[in-house]
Amino acid sequence: MNRSTTESSPQTGMFSSDAISRALQSLVKLEGGAACLFDASGRIMVGPVAGDPLTGQIITTTEGAALLAMALRGPQGEGDPQQAAKPLVAAIQAALDVYPMAIEDEVATAQTLAIGLWKREALYDPFPKQLAEGLGLDASALTIAAESVQPHRLGAGEKARRVAQGLAELIGLLSAQEHTLRHRMDELEAVYKVSGLVAGTHSPQEVLDRITELVCEVMNVKACSLRLLDEQSGLLSIKAVHNLSAEYLDKGPVTVAHNLIDASVLAGEVVQIPDMPNDPRIMYPAQARKEGLASGLICGVVFRNKPLGVLRVYTSRPHVFSAFEESLLKAIASQAAAAIVNTRLLEETLAAERYARQIADAGEIQRRMIPSTPPCCRQLDIGTVYRPTYLVGGDFYDFIVLPGENLGLAIADVSGKGVPASLLMASVRSALRVNAYHMYDVDRIVSEVNRHLSRDTLASEFATLFYGVLDTGTGRLTYCNAGHDPPMLLRDGKITCLEKGGMVAGIDPDARYERGWFDLKRGDVMLLYTDGAVEALNFADEQFGRARLADALQRHADQPAERIAKSILWDIRRFRGLAERIDDLSLVVIRYRDRQEADAYA
Repeated sequence: MNRSTTESSPQTGMFSSDAISRALQSLVKLEGGAACLFDASGRIMVGPVAGDPLTGQIITTTEGAALLAMALRGPQGEGDPQQAAKPLVAAIQAALDVYPMAIEDEVATAQTLAIGLWKREALYDPFPKQLAEGLGLDASALTIAAESVQPHRLGAGEKARRVAQGLAELIGLLSAQEHTLRHRMDELEAVYKVSGLVAGTHSPQEVLDRITELVCEVMNVKACSLRLLDEQSGLLSIKAVHNLSAEYLDKGPVTVAHNLIDASVLAGEVVQIPDMPNDPRIMYPAQARKEGLASGLICGVVFRNKPLGVLRVYTSRPHVFSAFEESLLKAIASQAAAAIVNTRLLEETLAAERYARQIADAGEIQRRMIPSTPPCCRQLDIGTVYRPTYLVGGDFYDFIVLPGENLGLAIADVSGKGVPASLLMASVRSALRVNAYHMYDVDRIVSEVNRHLSRDTLASEFATLFYGVLDTGTGRLTYCNAGHDPPMLLRDGKITCLEKGGMVAGIDPDARYERGWFDLKRGDVMLLYTDGAVEALNFADEQFGRARLADALQRHADQPAERIAKSILWDIRRFRGLAERIDDLSLVVIRYRDRQEADAYA
């Protein structure tokens, strides 16, 4: 029976201790004896294993295995007290030829493989009885086992040495491979932890703080910092840090232009600093010495070839970083880059969501500025359509109820689209309403709106505006057109365009405007529209145009006003097909009734 005993828990690495034990057994069975594998401090890693009955009898007890291991290991130092306290150790050593083999692997982990071959002449009495008394074994059984040990053949020791040497080289190779594998596993574990942080529910800053802390844990270093790059200024600002004092962090600015180390790592290198307080490349050596920083390793944080910042680690004692440590830091830096990009994307997403909510709110406010229902007037049948390209737009129409039987009619289109256009639209609407309530002449009203816009807007910001006042009792429409697409007035199948006015509003504060007038009769239909109706494009880049718009008005003129507006909108959509809508669109259709017809509808 073979037993393996250790002075501490066996640490044989990733390779199996059972496999090494079997290899040692195969080795000692060639000539008998015992074998044992020790680490650098003399602790048992594997063994002892038996190659003959006598060794097998000895290691059946824990004490026997321990004494045999001491004999194979030899004294640990001058006057080894543990060995001196064991008289049997000397007796066993006297009966063994011990062949120790030093094992040095690629990572300089010292181990020793010891093989012991029994001296046949030393196995007679009193040795078996001495073993029996010391270990509490059967003396006769030990005597029989000792007698069964065969004398060594010629060259057995040298043969055992050569085999042991081959086995030692194999163990060294396995140990080196195990060391490399452990490093790779450490690296994978670190990367896994960092990637888990990136994908987790932590806040962006918590992720970066945890990364610097994790680097210190995995690499067993004093401190770690993460600096991010400002591309415009070249400044590297602290984003996350672990175990560095506020005083050290406030030592002064760190810029790429004045720091050769950071310039190198951002270009793709990994830079070692063996002696930080005395390295001429260090910008603040005195502060490094005061902080207790001895050596450093710096790696760029890069995402898809774009430098984002630098990741630094520091040790408190002089240290030369291995290729594995450089590789590990690069792997973590890569994950940190992903975390930073994710952080920025998250911030942009949150900002976009806030902006979208604001736009939605702005759209709701703007829609409240557009009359949801036309005013109730017996002489007028009114239908409307309002379709902004985005949630907010630059088109608007309005109905202003004035004293007497007068009704203000307005339609406008400001330059641009989206939020800027919606703000300009609100300004035009406010200016129009303020002046419409206090002035009578429509040309003066439009002139005041023009001066208001010219004073408060850029040259590229302007508006087209049609404003008219309709006396619903008499049917007279007094109007002024400031560069707007002229409304179409349909009477007896013929169309008249209302063009009288002047240039667009917001360009020349001194522009002059004229007013025109037109007397509506029973059955007249008037169409006010913005350029989104005539400039609608199909996939052939053809515009819907005024001719098609006029034709649509004529074809649908016998319908109620609301139906006319919706039918014209459908004609425009059918013409455009699946092509993208490029402009806001507004339609206002007004059918005039005289008093007799109005009384009939009442």
